[in-house]
Amino acid sequence: MTVEQRHRVWFMSSDFIATMLAWCVFNIVRFNTLEVSQDVDSVLDYLRFPKVVLGQILTPLMMMSLYWLSGFYNRMQTKSRIEVVGSTFGSVIIGVIFIYFIAIIDDPLPDRYSNYMLILILTGLLMGSVLIGRLFITRLIIKRLERRTETIRAIIVGDEREVHECINRLEHIYRTNGHEVVGVVLDDKPGVDVPGYRMLSWGSLAEDCKRLHPDKIILALKGDDVNRIVAVMRKLYQFDIPVQLPAWKAVSGVTRVRVKNVAGEPLTDISAVNISESYRNIKRVIDIAGAAFGLVLVSPVLAVIACMIKLDSPGPVFYSQERVGFRRRRFTIYKFRTMTVDAELDGPALSTENDERITHLGHTLRKYRLDELPQLWNVLKGDMSLIGPRPEREFFLNIIAGRAPQVAMFHQLRPGLTSLGMVKYGYASTVDQMIDRLAYDMIYLENVSLPVDLKILAFTVRTVITGKGI
Repeated sequence: MTVEQRHRVWFMSSDFIATMLAWCVFNIVRFNTLEVSQDVDSVLDYLRFPKVVLGQILTPLMMMSLYWLSGFYNRMQTKSRIEVVGSTFGSVIIGVIFIYFIAIIDDPLPDRYSNYMLILILTGLLMGSVLIGRLFITRLIIKRLERRTETIRAIIVGDEREVHECINRLEHIYRTNGHEVVGVVLDDKPGVDVPGYRMLSWGSLAEDCKRLHPDKIILALKGDDVNRIVAVMRKLYQFDIPVQLPAWKAVSGVTRVRVKNVAGEPLTDISAVNISESYRNIKRVIDIAGAAFGLVLVSPVLAVIACMIKLDSPGPVFYSQERVGFRRRRFTIYKFRTMTVDAELDGPALSTENDERITHLGHTLRKYRLDELPQLWNVLKGDMSLIGPRPEREFFLNIIAGRAPQVAMFHQLRPGLTSLGMVKYGYASTVDQMIDRLAYDMIYLENVSLPVDLKILAFTVRTVITGKGI
């Protein structure tokens, strides 16, 4: 278990126990405030009521869901006390509003004042109990890092001089941050040793990451060669470990330094898109709900299209293909077949407007994007999102990377069933067009939010209905 995972377990356990206790105490206060019936002799009888017992089970689970949706459990190692207070306050307020309309609004109370007091008491109990636990754990983590009884394990990848500088800062200037350098990869001088540190190589780095369990990888490269930095980043994304760049080495065009913790280490995460931790979780919930609802809604359409494909040309109904997704993980994408079965006998090839390989029905399916509908299954599975950068094949990714290395940034987010590039540009028939479309998806990575996703979804619906992009 990594440091990150251990901290997450601590916070989640504390939150659950604190919420259970807070709700139990609230029910005791509630009993003394309610105008209960004559057959309730004691608070113990009240706490044994089926509805009260059910509430004792469901309320903590609901609050834990809100804590998760807030993004509090996503990033454990660099939380500030202000961030802890703010996140706790927001989750508790939303939770109390839900609880009020679900469980409290119909309580037999002597007056409206009692109703307001119950809400304030519940807010105070939840806020106080959860916050005490969170602040205690936060303080404990800070102390353990300062004393080095617990460390944040890091692998440094970079050039010799910059690696020495980074080690000096982490081990001496910022020692209280608790970083432990568990391995070093010299990109410019392979085979050269850094005295006192375990030397690793690109060839064995995948196995080393599994063996050493690093919490992060730190890039320490010289100069401001954007292409080289992105090329190295591209190699590192496959390990599904946070990649960070020293803030003093931040490069314009590759990173933007976003302050999360003023007292924390001066490192900026370049393996994460510009998306809030809360919306990252909410986005996944929307994906699951939207994909499930969409599959049920369009199932008759899927059945009709499947029959039409079988009648239109020989071959299977569905077309599957390996694509590269989040953190460079490979997955199988599903589409309705729009080409002849022998379309790529000579190897991967992009389709053109008047491509003879496209079937008669295929032209119509592509025009209205109906061939993409089976990808709702990919969204439900977690391979894809409803909105995100378009997933590509490894063959074309390698070609694009040679001319536009920033394509590596796409793997920071789940690929989408639709994207800003698709609604603004559409299908690409050449690598040049794929690179042109890439610019729109790069814009999306810097502006991921619910309003932007809703706009893209609206324009996608328009495209499906009219057969035209923006």
